Amino acid sequence: MTEITQIIGFACLAHLAVDMIVYLDLKELPEKPFKCDMCFSFWISTIPFMVQFGLIGILYAAISGVVANAITKYI
Repeated sequence: MTEITQIIGFACLAHLAVDMIVYLDLKELPEKPFKCDMCFSFWISTIPFMVQFGLIGILYAAISGVVANAITKYI
């Protein structure tokens, strides 16, 4: 249960951060990974997940990116 909560939490935080970056129109930031929900979610969650879960954390980070993309498209 904890992993699911963390995956959804990172996806939501990344979605909110990307929305803020796009809203502020920060032109000096590159399009990827800072303005893409999937990329940003993957990169901000990779290290915390790897510290907590080891190499399986990369898979959790990937799932977090896909969830962030689903949030963007369907919610």
